[in-house]
Amino acid sequence: MSAPSEDPELLFELRADGVAVITLNRPRAKNTVSFTMWEQFSAALDRLENATPARMLLLRGAEGYFSNGGDVKLPPARGEGALRLAARLEMGQRIIRRLRALPIPTVAAVEGGAYGVSWSLAMACDMIFAADNARFGAPFLDFGLVPDGGAAWFLTRQLGRARAAEIIFSGRTLEAAEALSLGLVSRLVPPGEAVAQALALGATIGGGNAHAVELTKRLLDQAESGDLSANHALELVYCHTCQAGEEVPRAREAFKARAAAKAAAKGATGAKE
Repeated sequence: MSAPSEDPELLFELRADGVAVITLNRPRAKNTVSFTMWEQFSAALDRLENATPARMLLLRGAEGYFSNGGDVKLPPARGEGALRLAARLEMGQRIIRRLRALPIPTVAAVEGGAYGVSWSLAMACDMIFAADNARFGAPFLDFGLVPDGGAAWFLTRQLGRARAAEIIFSGRTLEAAEALSLGLVSRLVPPGEAVAQALALGATIGGGNAHAVELTKRLLDQAESGDLSANHALELVYCHTCQAGEEVPRAREAFKARAAAKAAAKGATGAKE
């Protein structure tokens, strides 16, 4: 069993720029998940769900490593329920669904590796920024288990059945470059820069209209399960909502001012020539 620690197993921070950061904080155990970590994750999501939407959520692992998944050194059971041997997984499933449903952009910054349920956790985010030496794996069968956390669902939806089946049944590890080529990673970055680049993106999101960011996330969610007509109907309502605010006219005027300044600068350059 892992040595006990008084440090929180999960850290939550809401930065001054409005970006929320959740850090998996069991570095001595490769940030593997436990009952306590899931409980603290739930509390962090409570804060995010019951407040003005943050600019973005960044999910990371402590000390330059994302996570090795479930802690096989800790019992996964709790209580006397019919499915008690999967109690920790059931908690994780609830976290993953809540993370997926947050009305804000979410980014997993993956350094080192993301294995097992932690890969599912990363795939629940809208984007994955991965160091180019990061690795991903779903070695469930090697442990006599079925894929969990939604791994089979995420991989099948993203890759199709044939490619998902090959990855899951082989239990092999994917290098970051292959994950990018398959569309499982949004951006490759140099080692040590995944968090910094994700934070840089977060600082730019919502500058034009924070409500537009939230509504865009809701459009993306609907696109996964609905048809084009339903998506168009939501677009109309959301576009009307955005047009009714002051942000769109302000952005339009700012665009016109930039265009005028560019034209004036070009004219001045031409006159000198």
